[in-house]
Amino acid sequence: MTMLFPILYLHPSTDIPTYLVVILFLAPIILGLGWFIYKTRHAKTWRRGIFPQKIKFNQDNLLEAYLALGARLVIFDYDSSKDKTQFINSYFNQYFPKETYNFGDSLLFSLRHPINIQSVNKWLNTHLTSNEGRSQVIYFLTGIAMINGSINQRELTFLTLMNAQLKLSEEQLKQTIAIYQSYHNSHRKQKNYTQKGNNKKSIINTSLQDAKNVLGIREDVNLKELKSIYRSLVKRFHPDVFITATEIQRKIAEEKFIQIQNAYETLLSIEK
Repeated sequence: MTMLFPILYLHPSTDIPTYLVVILFLAPIILGLGWFIYKTRHAKTWRRGIFPQKIKFNQDNLLEAYLALGARLVIFDYDSSKDKTQFINSYFNQYFPKETYNFGDSLLFSLRHPINIQSVNKWLNTHLTSNEGRSQVIYFLTGIAMINGSINQRELTFLTLMNAQLKLSEEQLKQTIAIYQSYHNSHRKQKNYTQKGNNKKSIINTSLQDAKNVLGIREDVNLKELKSIYRSLVKRFHPDVFITATEIQRKIAEEKFIQIQNAYETLLSIEK
């Protein structure tokens, strides 16, 4: 035992070398400081509004990327900041149900230190290699922008820039906006339907236009063309495409798939 741990079992008359005393005293401090630096190594970069490129891709860091971008939209319009914050919180509760992070602290940090969107998009483009995965980011941000059923020019400019930096087509952004517009229109129609003087035919026509927008159909199409467009979208957004993706990506894909399915069934019933 004495041979294995000579420092602990030195003879009382033996002096411990000074350098060993220094090492034994400083080692815990150095290790603790090193651990602290390791855990907070990205904080300084983040405070400058730069999304750290070296952080690994996982559920937590994807959530932080979403939150940092969502905070930018909250800053654009403080009048609706409460509704937007509630939307983000509800969105994360739905798609990140197992996370235990402090939402308030994370959002407050992102509001105080607005992120440079190019740095976030660079990280997202590196790790979200599929077109569908990147389009889900736009889907989330569009939901924030259209929380009250409309989108202002500043928000549209932001979404257009995000869409371009994530290497997505303009048509995909229009389709995403149409999905949320359809959602808000359906709620308005349900509210207005009970009001006196509503025209049932106009409600049906609005539903038809919403469905066309969701599927990206600009003009009237025949049944064959409609089915072709639908099959193309199904290949892109079917949940099976995201089977190896994160939980949030899978759930968003399922939601979008249902909306596409509903739009297709609306047009199919009218076409028939």
